[in-house]
Amino acid sequence: MAEMITRVCPHCGKELQVPPELQEFSCLYCGQRITLETASPVAAPEEDVLSAEEAQQQLEALRPRLLGSVTRYPKHCEKLAKKHFFTAFEGYENDNRGLMKEVDAYIRKHPQGREAAARLVCGKLVEDLEQHMTGDRRWRWKAQRGNVVFEVKVVLAIFLTPMVRKLKLETAELFRDTLHKLWLEKFPKDVWYPGDYEVLEKGYKKRKLCYITTATCRYEGKADDCAELTAFRAFRDGWLTEQGDTALIEEYYDKAPGLVACLEFCDEAEPGYRRIREDYLLPCYRALQQGDNEACRSRYIQMVKDLETKYSH
Repeated sequence: MAEMITRVCPHCGKELQVPPELQEFSCLYCGQRITLETASPVAAPEEDVLSAEEAQQQLEALRPRLLGSVTRYPKHCEKLAKKHFFTAFEGYENDNRGLMKEVDAYIRKHPQGREAAARLVCGKLVEDLEQHMTGDRRWRWKAQRGNVVFEVKVVLAIFLTPMVRKLKLETAELFRDTLHKLWLEKFPKDVWYPGDYEVLEKGYKKRKLCYITTATCRYEGKADDCAELTAFRAFRDGWLTEQGDTALIEEYYDKAPGLVACLEFCDEAEPGYRRIREDYLLPCYRALQQGDNEACRSRYIQMVKDLETKYSH
């Protein structure tokens, strides 16, 4: 029998004994599916484990900076168009890379262990974010509260958590999972999901045909060459192009990836895609079947405007 190898679960931080020929497996402790590639090697023992006093001092020093890694970017919800996103993400990473490396070291060296440290750091961040949001002058008006929360969710979902994974920090998955879990415990109705930079990058860089329609059909399990996508692509490459609407098409390619990112990482995807289908895509598809290209064009433009209103405060 081949000698077992030791790996660390990226989600809960527990050590696992794994047969070397097993490329994918479930953690015995938390049940998450992981691979040998994503599981971390066992780190060398840390000689400089923090004392309780040092841990408390470092936490107090990290708290305002970690809060600032979210609250200093209220306008990043306006930087999700393709022409802005990569510059905004690069700037965000440059600002906060060092901080998150310090957070990673803090979690690894905490005297109570990684899970307790992650809950402590993320718990304080959620508490501080709650105080920040309720202290915002807009919070006095219920109609404005959604905007305040959305600005925070965008940074958490599309900038902070993707950056942490992109940096390949040893405690990245533990931090992401814990922050997400504690946020939902505090704000169960304000859903967001940890983002992945590679997924976002592909979505922005690929000139994906019919972005929103493609995302909706993909979510529903439909093939890339299904009847709807085929019809919409023919409409775009045929009638719409013949009308000289190239500027409209380019504007759509710029805005659509950010709208899809908001839908998938800053909202409940299932009801969101259902509304898009019922309110926009089905009427557009029926219009195409009836030969009413202008009605399809108008409805599709309205869809983008409505999504912008919802996700671009």
